[in-house]
Amino acid sequence: MMNGTDFDLPLSEYSFERRFDQRGAIQWMQANWTKSFVFSALYAALVFGGQHYMKPRPKMNLRRPLVLWSLSLALFR
Repeated sequence: MMNGTDFDLPLSEYSFERRFDQRGAIQWMQANWTKSFVFSALYAALVFGGQHYMKPRPKMNLRRPLVLWSLSLALFR
């Protein structure tokens, strides 16, 4: 059972925010902004290509594994 104090730290108290190099991140993004278009195109090709590839295949009944997965997440969080 959670006691309410588990998530009361402000974001500035997490180590990632204290160690984050904002200038370095901006410089990296300015140097590599074209990669976002490549990754977006690859993502779209995988999504739509995957749909086209799976369309003629029979549907899988995944209800029981998904229920077990959800139950395990609920129990062991």
